[in-house]
Amino acid sequence: MSPYSIKKFLKDKKIDFYLITNNDLHLNESPNLDLKDIYELFKFDCTRGYILFFIDKFVFFTDSRYTLAAKKFFKNNCEIYNLSEVTIVDYLIKQNKKISGTLDSKLISVKEFRELNAQLEKNKIIIYPQFKNIFKKKYYPNFNISYPISMPKYLIPRQFNDNLNKIKNNLKTDGILIWNNAHVAYLLNLRSFELWNSTKPFAGLFIAKKSIKPVLISNNLNLNKINKINSSFNIFQEEKFIRFLKLSKIKNIETSYEYLNLNIYTRLSKFLNLSETRINISKYLGVKTFKEIKNIESCHIEDGLAVLKFTIDLKQKNINPKNEFEVSEYLFNKRKEGINFFRNSFDYISAFDSNAAIIHYKPLPKKSLPYKNRNILLIDSGAQYLEGTTDITRVIKVGKKIHTKIKHSYTYLLKSLIKIENKLFPRNTRSSTIDLYIRNYLSKFKIYYSHGTGHGVGNFGDVHEKYPIISSKSHDILTNNNLFSIEPGHYVEGQFGLRLENLYVTKNSNRGLKLKNITLVPYDLDLVDMRLITNFERKFIKRYHRKIYKILKSRLSNKYNIYFLKNLINKI
Repeated sequence: MSPYSIKKFLKDKKIDFYLITNNDLHLNESPNLDLKDIYELFKFDCTRGYILFFIDKFVFFTDSRYTLAAKKFFKNNCEIYNLSEVTIVDYLIKQNKKISGTLDSKLISVKEFRELNAQLEKNKIIIYPQFKNIFKKKYYPNFNISYPISMPKYLIPRQFNDNLNKIKNNLKTDGILIWNNAHVAYLLNLRSFELWNSTKPFAGLFIAKKSIKPVLISNNLNLNKINKINSSFNIFQEEKFIRFLKLSKIKNIETSYEYLNLNIYTRLSKFLNLSETRINISKYLGVKTFKEIKNIESCHIEDGLAVLKFTIDLKQKNINPKNEFEVSEYLFNKRKEGINFFRNSFDYISAFDSNAAIIHYKPLPKKSLPYKNRNILLIDSGAQYLEGTTDITRVIKVGKKIHTKIKHSYTYLLKSLIKIENKLFPRNTRSSTIDLYIRNYLSKFKIYYSHGTGHGVGNFGDVHEKYPIISSKSHDILTNNNLFSIEPGHYVEGQFGLRLENLYVTKNSNRGLKLKNITLVPYDLDLVDMRLITNFERKFIKRYHRKIYKILKSRLSNKYNIYFLKNLINKI
């Protein structure tokens, strides 16, 4: 696929536009770069993005996390819109004419296509899905680098047979097609590594209500090397799976329209009745078991140790990175020393000063700010350990002078986390209540952020899980043992960006719901304006830092222990 080939296709077929999504076949949030059409075309990387490609121009749509980065990258070469302000539908309707477009049916969900087309058809704008491969492109990751594993028994939250039986017992049809990779990984206690920064197999799963072997739908032949898969499942590529269903007596199946791509839905609909499932697998994953919580807390010890050493080395000038990218590489190498570390859980955001205002900034080896003469570093990072997944953001003072606005904003971000950890919420609180509680507090001090407040986190799985989502628009209800991030921030374009992020577990009691912080990384006291901190908050921070020190001190050398006591405990 190239801009030239798209233009030629539009001219030849007399079509007005081509809608490009940023998905792969399984609609993963962060596909491998070589599976992202937007990256392949323009070398711009983002999670959520769309391009309307016309013969004479292209228009880029993204969310607030990437708009600033997109403006800097594309400059004046295209129109850029924030999806919360101007949607694709809004833009096309404003053209005030009957136009038609097309898209790749393999790279959009059934739900999204229906919602898009329903709005456009009212205005006589039509999008035709393409069911043939009209451009030469990659649809599958490299399975040769994959090494699938079955999770050790002592770590699994639920037996895979119990998971399958739970699904079967809730079926309203002959079977269910599960297309979300994270759901497949969790239900089968299966992990694989063909997707970058991920641990989920590039596979779908079909579970029949009756005694038919479940089917893994995948091109990854390495899955056969796992005994339980080889003995208890059929592994079919997509074409063989469709033939299998045609020859079976199955007539009605259910699936999630949010996760199934339009292409396979359309092909199956020709001979099957498909319906929207009521089985909420995302919520099933999002309520962690006691074993999961215990394991996830243990991996935060490894993670906290790595981030703490990295922070102290940076503060003490024990390392001399050239730029933002080398900073992130140093932290990555520290994490690699940890027990049961597998890989990063996402590409690190390592940003100095004004770059930290670009919410999802990504440093590159040959294109990142030099370390010299910088004031602050925002580092958002995480890892995949056998016991769990981590995600943490800290801001570190690296220069001699810090503007009072930075200390003011940082202090109130920290105070907002202290408030949330000491607040007793009613049981069955909506996640939107948490979001608004923090935003309302910070708005009193003119501190705002355009992204969500938090997201669910997987168990040696997706760093972003769908449940619970902590945002003002979320309808999720918090229960016991949900795991999610809380990450308020403040961004001033061209000046600085701040964000503090911890992972929390919900704890229900007769009195109500509390949030337990399981992240084990201290805050940078050099960025705290002590005049704004109450005595209660001082004691709270000191207690948190003492807890971290007590857990980690036996694994810290003398130089780290001395620094910790002097600068992170005795200083407050």
